[in-house]
Amino acid sequence: MLLDNSRFPLVFAREQGDPGASILDQLEALLDRQAPFVLITDHSPEDHGDETPEERREKALFFKKVRDRFRKYCRAMIVIENGKPTNAAVRVAAATAAKAFGFSVLFEADEEQAVAKGMSLLENDAAKPG
Repeated sequence: MLLDNSRFPLVFAREQGDPGASILDQLEALLDRQAPFVLITDHSPEDHGDETPEERREKALFFKKVRDRFRKYCRAMIVIENGKPTNAAVRVAAATAAKAFGFSVLFEADEEQAVAKGMSLLENDAAKPG
């Protein structure tokens, strides 16, 4: 997986990427920027079935370690559905995960709508006083 931050503060988590690049290292570098962002992904939250128990454990520990920074900087994660509406069970799981991580998980039909939603969230955030 690859984090494409070329359009920062919109950050795209792409399924296709450098298999040698650790997603956890990429996320850590993103959080180290200490700036608000929106994470946009082109794959479903249910697409991680091939992870080993050790990989899941490592991710869980990582997210526990960085949870406060995610809450501070990540405004939302937007999942692009690409013509495949997300089923209700995945939406419920995403809502549960969102509470744990401290940011919203939203669903948009395509990348254009995801970008528009992400920009709107960031603009609303910038308009807040203090």
